[in-house]
Amino acid sequence: MMRQPVRKVLAIVCFLSFILIAIPQPAAHAGFFDRIKAIYDTPEKISELEQQYLEAKEELSAQQQKLEESAKAAEEYALRQQELLAQNEQLIAQNAELQAEMDRMKHDRQSLISKLINTVIVIAVVLIAYIVSIRVWRYMVWRKQRSAGGKGISG
Repeated sequence: MMRQPVRKVLAIVCFLSFILIAIPQPAAHAGFFDRIKAIYDTPEKISELEQQYLEAKEELSAQQQKLEESAKAAEEYALRQQELLAQNEQLIAQNAELQAEMDRMKHDRQSLISKLINTVIVIAVVLIAYIVSIRVWRYMVWRKQRSAGGKGISG
């Protein structure tokens, strides 16, 4: 009969051992000396963290300065673009005025050419009319002298 309680105890011990093996164990805790070492290394870690903080702060300051410069440059570019747009509009208006003046000058030139052509035609017609009238007058004088019996200057 003794064997039965021993078997029960042995079975319980095996079962508890199996459960303890199956349960994950927590990570090992640092020992006393590791804690003391960590305490003495703390100032170095703090100075290292402080150095990283200062570097990050300087980098952030540099980035902020670059951002301000970029914003200032963008503002200057925007102002310059507005100036160029205004100048472009002014040049477009000036171009339209010059185009209108050129069209007017072309029209005036055509008008002058047509007036010169008309003047030349009138002068040519007057000259032709003068020449024809002189011929007609001479012919009439010649006929009159002929009908008068040939008495004329020549005899």
